[in-house]
Amino acid sequence: MIEVFLFVNPLGTTCYETEKIIESFSNERDEKVKVRFIPLLNFHTIGNIMKEKENQTLSNRNQLYTDSFHASLAFQAASMQGKKKGRKFLMALQDKVINEGKDVTKELFTQIAELIKLDLEMFEEDFESDFTKAAFKKDQKLAQEMDIQNAPSCVLYPSGDDEYGYRLDTVITKQILHGFSDEKIQLKKTTPKHLSLIQMV
Repeated sequence: MIEVFLFVNPLGTTCYETEKIIESFSNERDEKVKVRFIPLLNFHTIGNIMKEKENQTLSNRNQLYTDSFHASLAFQAASMQGKKKGRKFLMALQDKVINEGKDVTKELFTQIAELIKLDLEMFEEDFESDFTKAAFKKDQKLAQEMDIQNAPSCVLYPSGDDEYGYRLDTVITKQILHGFSDEKIQLKKTTPKHLSLIQMV
């Protein structure tokens, strides 16, 4: 089994494209590929998206942070009904915001939830719950443990063994993902934590 952790800003164009690469990579492998999308929200991820925008005011930066936070919570709420549902929700949200220019609103979240056939009442309850906020904070902690600061970033465990893995936080392509998955190099463990040496590419 191959395990992939993909850290994304839910409103990032590059993150959206990388998610599609990961999905395509997953479909091309003979092994089972376990993919986990993880929303990452920090100074770096917001700054990277702001670089793509013409109007880089403090007000717009604050709005982007708020929108990204709410989108992350909506993704977490959708994921409560299954990780595949969560990924489907996130990619549909990105398509609406990035490709169609829709504003990030609760109404948009509800429309997408209906579109992908989520239990709407459960989704709306989960979106407002403390449990969802706690899950988001847990993901931010995981990013810190893996020393992830930018999005998109990817951690790939070629054998599904969380002792050894690769971290990619520059260019993420299917060729690189296939290459590391086929290599299955055993890296020396260098830290007492459950994470080991994570090769930077």
